[in-house]
Amino acid sequence: MNKRSDARRIEHIYCMMSKRLERRALLFIGLLLILVILCQLLLLVPDLKKIMTTIDRLEGTPIHMQSNSKDQNG
Repeated sequence: MNKRSDARRIEHIYCMMSKRLERRALLFIGLLLILVILCQLLLLVPDLKKIMTTIDRLEGTPIHMQSNSKDQNG
């Protein structure tokens, strides 16, 4: 009888801890999702995009700029 009550108590503690951990994990995932969306929205602003990323400087001139210069020269 004592073993059975100990097992139930341990099971109850495990369920409580797993619910807390699950709740915290879901909150953390939600926070990360909000941060990803916020960063993606910030990348839409051209001035912030230049500060946040280095890839634009490494790519060269954009395609629409190249096609406009060819039209003017040709």
